Amino acid sequence: MKNSETVRPELPNIIGLSHICIFVDDMEKAVEYYRALLGVQPDHCLSHWKNKGFFQAGGFVEQADEGDVSIAFVNVPGTKLTLELMQYHSPKGRTEPVIFAANDVSGARHVALKVTNIEEAFAHIQAMPDTRLINETEAYRVYQISETRPSEVRFFDQAPGQTDERNDETARILSKVRYFYFIDRYGLQWEFEEGHTDIGD
Repeated sequence: MKNSETVRPELPNIIGLSHICIFVDDMEKAVEYYRALLGVQPDHCLSHWKNKGFFQAGGFVEQADEGDVSIAFVNVPGTKLTLELMQYHSPKGRTEPVIFAANDVSGARHVALKVTNIEEAFAHIQAMPDTRLINETEAYRVYQISETRPSEVRFFDQAPGQTDERNDETARILSKVRYFYFIDRYGLQWEFEEGHTDIGD
């Protein structure tokens, strides 16, 4: 990580769309719902994932040790779009969806973009007016996902407890991802991530 005092703000060097996130109340049921609705192809998931780096990047800097989340990555057929279905077990948030009218100012839960200059992009977002980091304390910065074990990853075509080389590769890639979240002036939450290659693609 670069020294934040020496990093010059730069426009993010965006190299692709990573995913669009939807918060759900039951990850497994949400997978089946989107399979029936859009014909999504489930790829892999993390059940009751307790990853300190993930929660720090998500803004839960002080509560990161207590975090517990389930995440599923599903691919929308005919597109390069991946949906990230996320269910927080702890800390708990609102559990009822808010339905907005077509003309209400709002957006998706978050849109994740792949970048190659994460520290400079972080400095750029900090310098932007009408934009705020997900956690506005001095402790918030770019965080790296903590080490992830292959046994924490499950592909939807695997039997319980089964692993193969995909688990090893996905755990290796996840453990290198660095990212942060921010909110734009219209309330849309963004994630910039660096080091994410091919997961959910």
